Amino acid sequence: MLKTIKMIALALVGTIFLWLAGYVAFSVSALAAKAQHPGETTDAIIVPTGGNNRVKTGLELFAQGRASHLFISGVNPKTTKWEIMKLWDGEPALPPCCLTLGHEAETTRENAQEARKWVSEHEYTSVRLVTSGYHMSRALLEFRHALPGIEIIKHPVPYKDYGPTDKRFWTITFSEYNKRLYRGFLLSFTPKEKLETKEDDE
Repeated sequence: MLKTIKMIALALVGTIFLWLAGYVAFSVSALAAKAQHPGETTDAIIVPTGGNNRVKTGLELFAQGRASHLFISGVNPKTTKWEIMKLWDGEPALPPCCLTLGHEAETTRENAQEARKWVSEHEYTSVRLVTSGYHMSRALLEFRHALPGIEIIKHPVPYKDYGPTDKRFWTITFSEYNKRLYRGFLLSFTPKEKLETKEDDE
């Protein structure tokens, strides 16, 4: 009996250690996140709303010609395309097209599903995913699952207002890390579905 208790205690300590080590690695990764292939163009830029400077960064990349289309997911239903475009006052000017807003998503999983429908309609093969550094790991997990076969380039948006000395940083990373573990566990049992194309509908 005592031996069994010791084994359970060791397993528990080991699990806590692995969780803590993973959390530290996750937090460091969120702080050190850099844009992947910043000069490379893709078919589209996708921005899930929810964090500071995500939309602004997406607009900046769009203005720089990093993609021919910008899709912003999870936008308030009352917000129009023109209101989004007014957020950009930099140079160069935004392209006259093609900005699309998704108004249905409220979660990261729904962002990925909303993007899946949009990407399949346009038959794009590559996208640049723009989201906060702390959110990128979970977002990438969801988007890779929803967009099998699509090249996804990471473009994390750093938070410049706070860091490891700020309590808010640890609150957000703690929440995101556990959400990432939870969704990773669930998706490991969920098969990926092939993207539908126009040819499939014919």
